[in-house]
Amino acid sequence: MAWFEVDIFKKCVTVDLHGYSHRTAVIMAKEKIKEGFEHGFKNIRLIHGASGIREKNDGGSIKFSLRSMLKNGEFDKWVEGNSSREHKTRNESLILALRHNPKPQDKEWTEMPIDEY
Repeated sequence: MAWFEVDIFKKCVTVDLHGYSHRTAVIMAKEKIKEGFEHGFKNIRLIHGASGIREKNDGGSIKFSLRSMLKNGEFDKWVEGNSSREHKTRNESLILALRHNPKPQDKEWTEMPIDEY
């Protein structure tokens, strides 16, 4: 079941992408990264699952897509560079260090769509 949780004290947002198709998961991950940056948060944790999968051919398409997007600079507008030591790659998740936003916005977070599976 997909969900997200905002921790205003730690300035971290956690997003669980379970229940989404590959396409929707990638879209929502990008949207929440952008929102985390806009709110002036420090980190975002994307839970993608596939903790036991080590090779792309074995599955884990969301996991490997998110890692590839980070490596290719697709999140660079909102996160520290892909070589930042602040990013943490876990078996089941990806924790990204968001760039400093000098003008954070206090607005509503968008809701996530209903699960597809």
